[in-house]
Parts: sequence; structure tokens; C-alpha cells
Amino acid sequence: MITERIFGEIKGISIPEVTIHNKAGMEVSILSYGATIRSVIVPTADGKKIDVCLGYDTIEEYMTNGGFFGASVGRFANRIKGAAFDLDGKHYTLAANEAPNHLHGGIQGWSKKIWNYTTDPDHNSVTFVVKSADMEEGYPGEVTASAKFTVTEDNRMVIEYSAVTDKATPINMTNHWYINLNGHASGDIMDHTLQLNAEGITETDDKLIPTGKILPVEGTPYDFRTPKAIRTDFDAVRVLPTSGYDNNFALGNPGEFKQAAVLKGDKSGLTMTAYTNMEGMQLYTGNHINDRKGKANAEYHNMSGLCMEPHHYPDCVHKPEFPSAIVRPGETYYHHTEFKFEG
Repeated sequence: MITERIFGEIKGISIPEVTIHNKAGMEVSILSYGATIRSVIVPTADGKKIDVCLGYDTIEEYMTNGGFFGASVGRFANRIKGAAFDLDGKHYTLAANEAPNHLHGGIQGWSKKIWNYTTDPDHNSVTFVVKSADMEEGYPGEVTASAKFTVTEDNRMVIEYSAVTDKATPINMTNHWYINLNGHASGDIMDHTLQLNAEGITETDDKLIPTGKILPVEGTPYDFRTPKAIRTDFDAVRVLPTSGYDNNFALGNPGEFKQAAVLKGDKSGLTMTAYTNMEGMQLYTGNHINDRKGKANAEYHNMSGLCMEPHHYPDCVHKPEFPSAIVRPGETYYHHTEFKFEG
């Protein structure tokens, strides 16, 4: 079942919230602003319903607060060094919105656009569509991108991003929702248990730009191949430029759909298993969630939620040794991620 309501408005334009329900009681709500996930309500084994997604109650809060809460980000998720790149003999300059680098599509990236949408009640899905003009934010090519959200009867939230272009351009989409399996208002995620099926991480400089090297996780604080609590090795990464975990984990096998991670809430008993066809996943432990009010007057602070963002490797436009994010006319970018909830 799909329901809709008006969540707010921007300059006289209504911003709908579309909610997808399944028979088990799971509900996912998405805003047309930024194709933003506002809530993910999951039923527990004992009959409770827990909203595991951090968010806000007004459109104004989404527009003014930092952190990309729940947003679909593009044209290029994560960072591009020097806010510029060369492609087919031409130089392109982007917005340095995380100076001196480019982050999550720039000053007016896709996370800040109002997307059109269509619902498909027969398949319990909604598809949001956005157009990006040639040279918007400095990127070549007119791009039409879509974000399809589906809720299945076995409590999966399926996200499918796709895009086509009329000129060669980098495309790298992901969703930046913040997860707390104990509930969005329950405190920090430090005692969540995480298993992440990655043998390596992309080494970065002090601005979080990859050097081009893949470092093995074995024997380091980044080894989540065996489940462990987030806090286990957190002190070892707290003092780094990331102030915690903010790293791209190398899943490998680009285009192959595989299990990427398993996250478990320590209080709720909820388990979330992530699957994706992307070769990288950014783990961000909410190290810079400054004190703020969330939904229903919830208090959010650093580490109130974590992000698991499947995507192409950051700055791959400068790293020929990384899988490419370049999409050309006649090709279709396709990103498929699923989050399955149990417990």
C-alpha cells in the first residue's frame, strides 16, 4: 500500500511525502525534496515498531541543517579532489563545497532538488526522477536520473538508482540515510555490532581523498570481517582526520550483487543486512552530527546514527586503477542496494 501527504512547501511548491507500507507493518517514507528517506519503521519480533532512520519534522530543517540526512546524493557522491577533473581532453571545474575539494554533487546537488515521482502500488514502489542540465555544477551532459524505492513483504527496502546522459560524465549515486537500529531517538550507535565484508579500504590523505592504494584491513581497526561492536577500536580512529570511521571499504566485484554488511542493534535486537552491486561502501559513524533536534523533539548528537553508503570509489575520476564511474551516451548507470530487516 502507498499513501501520500503534503509534508511542506518550498517557494510555493508542495513537497509530498510518499509512504510505502507492507503487510508486516514496515513503512518507508520518502520526500520529493532530494528523494530523501525520512523514516524507516520496522516491526520487531515482539510486535513493536521502531523508526530506525534519523530525520526531521519540517522541510525547513532539511533545507537548513547539514549532514545530508536521508538524501539521494549525486551527480557524484563522496569527494572529487581539487573540485575538477579531465575527461576526453577537456577540463571541468566543479564547486569546491568542501574546499579545496568537491563533495556530494556540489552546492546545489541532487540532494537539494525537487524530484518528480510516480507510484506503482502493484509493486509497492515509488520512482523519483530528476533532470540535471548540461554543465550544472560544472558537470558535462544533460542527465536524467531516477531513484526507485520498493518495500517487499520480507521487510526489505530496495533502492535502485539509474541514469542516462547525452555526454560522457561521471555518475555516482548513493543514499545518505542515518541508521540507528535501536530507534532514531535512542542515543548513540557505539554498541551496534557490525560485520563488513571487505578485505581492504581505500587509503586517504588528510582531506579524505584516496591516494589510489587499497590497504588491507587485517590487523587494523578497520577489520570488520568478524562482527564487532563499533566502539571496539573506535579510540584508534577517533583522533584521525575522520574523528571516527569515515572510510570507503573495498567490497570488490563491481556490478556483482552481493552481501556487503550485517548490522545489529544492541537494544532492539533488530538486524539489518545490506546487499549491493557497487564495489565500495562508505562507513560513516556520524562523527560530525552536531547537537540538534530531530523528529518528535529527539536529541541528536555525534554518533546518533551511522551511514552505510554503497557507491563507486571516491575520486575515481582521478584514479584509472579504480573502477570507472564514467557513463557515456547509450549506456545506463545502475545502482542496486537492499537493506533487509529481521528481528
